[in-house]
Amino acid sequence: MSIDAVTGDATAITPEAATSEFLHSLSKPAHILVAVSGGSDSTGLLIALAERLKSHPHDDITLTAATIDHGLRAASAGEAREVAAFCASRGISHFIRRWEGEKPGTGIMAAAREARYALLAELASEISADAIVTAHTWDDQRETIAMRGARRGQGGYGTGIADAVLFDRRIWVVRPFLACRRAEIRTYLETRDVSWLDDPSNEDARYERVRTRMELAREPVAEMPADGGADRAALSERAAVWLDEHVAIHAGALCAVARPGLSADAAVVAYALSYLAAIFGGSSYPPGRAQMERVLEFVNGANLGRRTAGGVIFDLRRDALYLMRESRNIAPVSVLPGEKVNWDGRFEIENFGPTAVRVSAPGVGNTTIFPANLPGGVVKRAQAAMPSIVPEGGDKAASVALLPRLAPFDRFLTRFDLTFANSLSVAFGREAYRRLPISAL
Repeated sequence: MSIDAVTGDATAITPEAATSEFLHSLSKPAHILVAVSGGSDSTGLLIALAERLKSHPHDDITLTAATIDHGLRAASAGEAREVAAFCASRGISHFIRRWEGEKPGTGIMAAAREARYALLAELASEISADAIVTAHTWDDQRETIAMRGARRGQGGYGTGIADAVLFDRRIWVVRPFLACRRAEIRTYLETRDVSWLDDPSNEDARYERVRTRMELAREPVAEMPADGGADRAALSERAAVWLDEHVAIHAGALCAVARPGLSADAAVVAYALSYLAAIFGGSSYPPGRAQMERVLEFVNGANLGRRTAGGVIFDLRRDALYLMRESRNIAPVSVLPGEKVNWDGRFEIENFGPTAVRVSAPGVGNTTIFPANLPGGVVKRAQAAMPSIVPEGGDKAASVALLPRLAPFDRFLTRFDLTFANSLSVAFGREAYRRLPISAL
């Protein structure tokens, strides 16, 4: 898949060309799971893949489709069955998965997205799929860039949708149609006499994306603006080098940035520190722009001392900048036998023992896990936010696995950030992230 097709001032390409390019770039053998809602985009993607594999047979590529029924509309179950029947008529293996349980009262679209990816990932594991494929388009990209730009108050454009995203460290989600226009996809289907379903929520102005789509419809259609992906991928690579040269991670709870590192490329320092702050704060997102601007002003200043942002202490000393979790607002949790729990967004704790364990802060005692040359006050603050794991009842010792969690990357990791994330994962004592299933990026 051409990097220019998704990260530059891209010229839209046809569904057939996008499909051919994707299959050519796919690491093989491969079993791909296509997410199909029944709408024009996903139906077009499924048909284009099926037709290409039929006209250019690949014994080493398996195609499966899946529909997620979110259960948010009365008609959704029937629509999922329509998609299943359509796939059956084409000889395509198809599964339906339903989002069960109580739905949140707010943030329904974000929750639905999380549920959709989780259900697709579970199914992919069941059928041994190597990648999930979704039908995000040029139009989706344009809307996303406009929305993110508006949220940042740029009055312009932000970073767009990535062509590949790793979900939950488990499976890559690839978007072959990101340089295809929806109008061309529909023309492609019409020439093949293939119909599609229209989701009424796509016309509901209560949703930000729908409002943005309506606004963009009133503007002249232009070339896709640069989505920032190529620049961010390059920044990720430079930040990985910076990390290796200037940063040390201790016990997954303390970060030391050598003083010379703070004088490096300002864009690299801002990028890396924002993600380090998210990780040590247990947050899926870096601190806001205003917060990070204050942090960067502080670390670049002449005054030593401490600042707090996003639940993270930035302790600036003559030798280094130290980052650690603030010891406030760390809730204890109980972990049942056989259960895996995310504690404070910073650690994954899996209980292998026969007894429930309680995880809380502060962790106390063994200071030898930190190098002796670290400042005592820094070590004390880091320890105050470390996990203490104690069996609940009985005298049996706890049997647990404790892994640092890289909150901004462990759930959704864009291909743009992969190089930096891999270096960071290794620095925390974890394995590198899964390899991309696409060979020609």
